[in-house]
Amino acid sequence: MSQRNRAEGWKHAKLSGHENEALVEAITENDDSLKTRILICGKKPNAKIKSIDFGGLKETDVDCVLGGKTKSKSDMHVYLEDGSSINISIKKSAGGQVFLIGVDRFVEGFEKQFNQTIPDNVKRAISLYWGTADDTRDVANTYGDKNKAYEIRKHRLTKETLEKYDPALSKALLDWFNENMAEIFDFCFTTGLASNKSDWANVIWYRNELAENDMDDLYYIEDIKKKLTKTAEYGNKTGGSTIQLPFGFVQWHSPRKVIPGCMQFHHNYQKIKDLMEK
Repeated sequence: MSQRNRAEGWKHAKLSGHENEALVEAITENDDSLKTRILICGKKPNAKIKSIDFGGLKETDVDCVLGGKTKSKSDMHVYLEDGSSINISIKKSAGGQVFLIGVDRFVEGFEKQFNQTIPDNVKRAISLYWGTADDTRDVANTYGDKNKAYEIRKHRLTKETLEKYDPALSKALLDWFNENMAEIFDFCFTTGLASNKSDWANVIWYRNELAENDMDDLYYIEDIKKKLTKTAEYGNKTGGSTIQLPFGFVQWHSPRKVIPGCMQFHHNYQKIKDLMEK
């Protein structure tokens, strides 16, 4: 059997994700023990469930903090009789993309969502590491070494070249990720660019009904955030082309093969599980 190319892989992942959500929907609606687990995880153990609504193939766009519409991070809404809801993000795989966003949109969206201003030196570091700066190739040509061909092709710098160009920028980028780890986690798992709290996720459910793996873990997002550590560090491959995070990693990625690329955040089930078991 021939392997899928990357584009086919993402298409399969999305479709199989919707299929998995449909199966989780069917199981949840007919299993009172699962409903009880969800209520306990969502910090509503004594609440009564009014209805359950699912996204997936039925998902609709929601209001965006930058105007227009965006996708919700919630796949499943458990509406309660007290008027509140438990919003669940369903993950069928132990790893993979959790948030793909353009660099400028990330900066603008992060500042708007969390009412913060990202320092200019961090914005400069981001623009070089993900290649939106106009002088990215010039810096790569001047300071790049063994990864220069990669950096020119991808139109971005790795940690090694960024550090040669300006060690303070390299440090500032990593420091910013560590200082804003909870907000970055929220951006990836809870809010995305959605402007309304009713569209934000507050529970992550690792469950796969497609016989691809054996996971069934519910995590309250605020509980994960309390466990997050300041352990962001550059990866050790391709001169530091990723930033490793306590819940996954972030890298450069261009799904449509255009320059500049995007910021692609990945989640990692085992990292999150290890955090919650400490």
